[in-house]
Amino acid sequence: MAFPLDDLLRTRLAPPGDWHGTPLRLAAVLCPIVQHDGEDHLLFLVRPANARQHAGQIAFPGGMRDGDESIAATARRECREEIGVPDDAIELLGALPPRTSSSGILAHAVVARLLPVATQPDPDEVVRILHVPLRLLQDESRWHERPPPGGATGNQPKTSPHFPFGEDLLWGLTARFVRDLLAVLRGG
Repeated sequence: MAFPLDDLLRTRLAPPGDWHGTPLRLAAVLCPIVQHDGEDHLLFLVRPANARQHAGQIAFPGGMRDGDESIAATARRECREEIGVPDDAIELLGALPPRTSSSGILAHAVVARLLPVATQPDPDEVVRILHVPLRLLQDESRWHERPPPGGATGNQPKTSPHFPFGEDLLWGLTARFVRDLLAVLRGG
């Protein structure tokens, strides 16, 4: 199945590269694009309220590098572990520039198309899966720059992009990666 958005992203995104020397810990997330209800959505996870890190937050599947695996391998493994998506259902489209998290981790975001496949969330890491239509994320009037919500941990910037979606709030590093992807889609 062909997805026009995928061809555009392949031309505008750099391929997932290699880890660069840094004293920071290294992590990768997968920024999954899925067809849902006949249109493109970004797939997010909602973390459990009792999670050790990022409790209750909306995130992409992701985590720390394991051994000598590549950025793409880390992102694929985390997606497999957290929501049960097999590697052959993940079509890599490219990578966004890495960002440093509030907890001092250099995070790489790999953009990918998830082919239609049943997900199996790991209940220890995922309360539920959230699909947000790309067209809503592209609506600038829905975005606001605000201080982090109460209870935010780490060395938070004074403000971050916030995107309310029903009862959920996308903010922080994940929101910054979404904003980076939207800039790529706008041609910036």
